[in-house]
Amino acid sequence: MLIRVLALCLAAFAVVVVRADSAMLVLVSIDGLAAYHLKNPALDLPTLRALARAGVEAESSETVFPSVTHPSHTTLLTGVRPLRHGVLSNQVVDRRTGERFHVTNRSRTDIVKVPTLFDAAKRKGLTTAAFYWPETKDDPSVDFNVPEVFAAPNVADIGAVPAGVMRELREAGVPIDDFYRYYDHPYLHGTSDFALAKAAAHALTTRQPGLTAIHFLMTDVVQHEVGPAHYRSLAALSTADAALGVLVDAVATAGLADRTTFIVAADHGFATVAWELNVAPLFATPALDGKVNVHAQGWTTWLELTSAFDRGRDQDALDAALARAAQTTGIARVIGPDGFHALGLPTYDESPYVRGHYIVVADIDTFLVLRPESSSMDRSRLEDPRHTHGYLPSHPQMYPALVLSGRGIATGRKIGHVHNLDVAPTIAHLLGLDMEDVEGRVLTEALR
Repeated sequence: MLIRVLALCLAAFAVVVVRADSAMLVLVSIDGLAAYHLKNPALDLPTLRALARAGVEAESSETVFPSVTHPSHTTLLTGVRPLRHGVLSNQVVDRRTGERFHVTNRSRTDIVKVPTLFDAAKRKGLTTAAFYWPETKDDPSVDFNVPEVFAAPNVADIGAVPAGVMRELREAGVPIDDFYRYYDHPYLHGTSDFALAKAAAHALTTRQPGLTAIHFLMTDVVQHEVGPAHYRSLAALSTADAALGVLVDAVATAGLADRTTFIVAADHGFATVAWELNVAPLFATPALDGKVNVHAQGWTTWLELTSAFDRGRDQDALDAALARAAQTTGIARVIGPDGFHALGLPTYDESPYVRGHYIVVADIDTFLVLRPESSSMDRSRLEDPRHTHGYLPSHPQMYPALVLSGRGIATGRKIGHVHNLDVAPTIAHLLGLDMEDVEGRVLTEALR
C-alpha cells in the first residue's frame, strides 16, 4: 500500500514537472461585445481594460456573414468562413427533409466540417475545456465540457453535460446549477454567467488545460431586449467584465499568470434598427408567380427558384425585380449565385441549408419583412425599434471587440482592423498547434 501511495505521489509530481512550463490559453467570448463598446469611456470594464493596457487591443475585428452567434463562434475556433466550416446560421432548415433545428443541438462532428482548435490541441496532447461554447455537443476533443445545448428555446440543457463533470463541479462547491437556474431569467442572467465563470475557474486551477474556451451570454440577451446604448446593456457588459475577472483572478491566485494568454473576443456587434421594409411587392409580378419562393428573415431575404422557373424564359423578369431591389432605399446589396463564395457562403446547390439562389441584404438600419397581403413597400419607421445583428460584417456597428493579453503578447500596443478569421491561427501559433489550410493569419503585430 505504501509503495502504491509513493508511486501515485511521484506520478503526480512528474505531471507537475512536465506541465510547469506549458502554455495555457483562455479564449473568452463576450457575446455582442462591439468594438465601439471599448471606445466608450463611460463604460465600466476594469478587467478588460486592464488586459488591454497590459496587452494588445484591436481597433476592430470583422466577423463573418451572417454576423450571428454560431457561424461567428465556429470561425473563431476554425479560422475559416461558413463556406468551409458549414455552420451557416444559428438555426437552419434542411431542404431535403424540411427539418428545422438549432445547429448547436447536433453533435459537433456532424455539424462542423473542418478541424477545430480543440482537435489540434488534442493532437498535441493538450488538455482542453469548454464552457457553453457553441457547437461542442459530444465533442471528443474537449476533455472537460459544459456544452451549449438547448432543451427548448432559451432553455439550456443541463442533461447535455457529462455526469462526471457535473459531479466534480458540485463536489467542488461550484454553483453550476445556478447557471441553468438563471439562464433565461430576465434580470439574473448575470448570475448564470458568473456561475459559468466559477466552473471555468475550477477547471483552470485544477486541470490547467492548454486550451479553454468560454462563452458569456448575458450581454447579447439584454442588448436584444433594450438596445446597446441602454443602461441595462451597459450594466450587463460590466457584469460580463466581472465574470472575466473571476477567470483572471483564478489564474493569478494559482500562480499560472506567466503561463497564460487571455484572448477576449466577440461574435458580432449590435445595431438599433429603426425602419422596416416590406419586400413582397418587389417580387409580386405575374411573370414570377409560382416560380420564386421568398424567405425574409430580417437582415436578409432569400429568393429560391422553384422547379417552375425557366432560366431562358423567366430570368429577365427576375433580373428586373432584382434591379428594382438594388435601387430600393433600405437594401444594401443584391447577391447572385456567383457572389456567394465572396460572401463566405456556399451556394444553394452546395448546401441543403442555404435558403435560396439569391440574397437581398438589408441596410444596417432596416429590417426586411414579407407581407404578401400588402402592396406597399414604403419604408416605415418602427414604433418599437429592433436591436439586432446579422448584417454585412463590413459595417462598423457589426465589428466585434478583440483584446489579447498575457503570455506571448506584446505590451501596451494597439493594432488596426483585423478579422475573426485571424483568432484561430494566432491561438495555434501561441500554443504550437498545427492548423492547416486556414483562411486567417497569425496576428504577428500583436505578439511579443
